[in-house]
Amino acid sequence: MQGRRRGPHPATRSPRCSGEPRRPADRPRSRGPREGAVLKGLFVPHRIAGSLQRGRLVERPNRFLGVVALESGAVVEAHIADRGRLEEILFPGAEVYVVPAAGPTRRTAFTLVCARCPPLGDAPLGPLGCLDPAGANRLVRTLLEAKAIEGLPAFGAVRPEVKVGASRFDFALALDDGRRLLLEVKSVAVARGRAALFPDAPSERAARHCRELAAHVRAGEPAAIVLVAQRADVEEIRPHPVDPGFALALAEAQGAGVLLRGVAFDVGLEGFRFAGMRPVVVDA
Repeated sequence: MQGRRRGPHPATRSPRCSGEPRRPADRPRSRGPREGAVLKGLFVPHRIAGSLQRGRLVERPNRFLGVVALESGAVVEAHIADRGRLEEILFPGAEVYVVPAAGPTRRTAFTLVCARCPPLGDAPLGPLGCLDPAGANRLVRTLLEAKAIEGLPAFGAVRPEVKVGASRFDFALALDDGRRLLLEVKSVAVARGRAALFPDAPSERAARHCRELAAHVRAGEPAAIVLVAQRADVEEIRPHPVDPGFALALAEAQGAGVLLRGVAFDVGLEGFRFAGMRPVVVDA
């Protein structure tokens, strides 16, 4: 595609997509979502730079701290960014992956990035799951720029971190019809019975975002919530029964017309590959 050059982006297309023909310069570029299946395999490196080191979780003194025995024999403390309980994933002996992380205000010298999830169904080995919720926004930004999220209205510019009232939403999309679509991202790691479950601990903030987006839609402006399964073995995404308040708020948002979209990523030691769309199932 000719025209304005864009700066480098960490995401790259999979080889089977790299040969897509360019559109002539005089043909208007479609800004609507592409078919998600075409872009499966889209690659995004991990947000935190460095080589992941394998180890075993010794203990988790609190939600934000893990003690890890590395394969080298060293025992280190690692920061855990995910605020969820993660009891199905982070238990003594769990296979985890950490990366060195330095900083003047850090207490720990490592960050826990990934863990081996228990297998679902009859799978012999569970997948790697990423426990970096902040990275979910980066993954969605990549999909938005690639127009890979199905079911969104045609849009152009993508603006991150938009403040509306007392809240801040992850993205605002400039729609082709002149309106603005507010979009909130939620990261999902825990799963049961082939369903990814969010949130893993009660989250009033997540419920409040649902209610605020519902009010936004009732006022005549579009909104969407994208739930990101940072593991590829799930078939759908559902509210976690641990937080019935969020389940009610999500159902209210859906009833008001907030778009609910789910995506999944295959997690590897080098980064993520887009594994396609996943339905969001809300029990009324």
